[in-house]
Amino acid sequence: MRFPETVIPHYASDPKVAAFFSGALNVEWIDDVHEMKPGATGKTSYARHLKEALQYLLSERPASSREWALMTGVSFWEDDRLYAYLQDLYSYFYGDRQEPPQAPDPEETPPEKYWK
Repeated sequence: MRFPETVIPHYASDPKVAAFFSGALNVEWIDDVHEMKPGATGKTSYARHLKEALQYLLSERPASSREWALMTGVSFWEDDRLYAYLQDLYSYFYGDRQEPPQAPDPEETPPEKYWK
């Protein structure tokens, strides 16, 4: 499978979904993800597609943290950290989480096990 077009649902068919994942979650905009909540929770096809894409990512975990970093420029270093962030993002958009999730610190040293 080719990431992200064939891995993230609606990425190839809905330009707004593609823009969210490759734009809003990229290194330059990830700290402003709270600005995306109104659009993500609206009554539009984009909002429905985005929710479906996040649900799929969380249930199937098809992307590696390396693939994600290549797409967005944001390094989570480990798949578990990536999916914990996406779960927090989902809970912020569609659940009871009040604050947006904290993006990884770009200055943070990678976990020790990353180097092994």
